[in-house]
Amino acid sequence: MYLELSIKNNQESSRLQLAFLQKLYILLDEPDGVAGVAASRQEDPTLHDLILGHEATGQLQDAFSCYERAVNVKSDTISHHRGLLRCLMGLDQSNTALTYATGLLNERPEWSNEINPFRVESAWKLADWDGLSEFLKSISSDNWGVAVGKILLSVKEKCKIVRTQQMGPLSAASMENGAYQRGYSHILRLHMLTDMEKAV
Repeated sequence: MYLELSIKNNQESSRLQLAFLQKLYILLDEPDGVAGVAASRQEDPTLHDLILGHEATGQLQDAFSCYERAVNVKSDTISHHRGLLRCLMGLDQSNTALTYATGLLNERPEWSNEINPFRVESAWKLADWDGLSEFLKSISSDNWGVAVGKILLSVKEKCKIVRTQQMGPLSAASMENGAYQRGYSHILRLHMLTDMEKAV
C-alpha cells in the first residue's frame, strides 16, 4: 500500500516503481494487481513486462508468442527458451516441447542441465518410457517433473518384474487338469497389472 501511495504522489519515479510493484504482485500471485499495474503504465510495456503480465494472468498462449519474439531477438539467452518450454508444457503441448527441447540441445548441448528436465517431463506425459529412461541418464538435477518421471519409470519396471513372476505359475498350471480354475487367480493378477500399466 505504501508503494502504491508513493507512485500516486510521485509520477516522476513511477516507471521503476511500477516495474517493482508488478514483480511484487507476481510473487504474491495476484493477477488483478499485475493487470492493474499494466493498465496504469504511461509508456508501452517492454517485451519482458508483457511476458510477466501474460504469465501472471495465465495467458500462456500470449506469453508463448512473446517468448517466440524474444527468442528471435536473442536466441542465445537460455531463459527465453526455458520460458517458451514452460508455456508449451502449460498449454499441454508435450510433444512440441519434446521436439523443441531435443532440437535445442542438438544446437546447444551445454544447456542440457537446464533443458533436459523438460524432455523428462514431456516423455512421461507422452508415456514414452524408452525416451524417459534415456533422458533420466543425463539428468543431474531433480525438480518435480524429474521426480515424477523417476517414480513412474520405477513403477513401470516393477510391473514388468511382477508380470514375469506371475507367468511362471500360470505356465505350470496350464499343463495340469483343471488348468482354468488353478490359473484363474494368476490371470486376474496379470489383468490387474495390465490395468495398472495403462494407468501409469
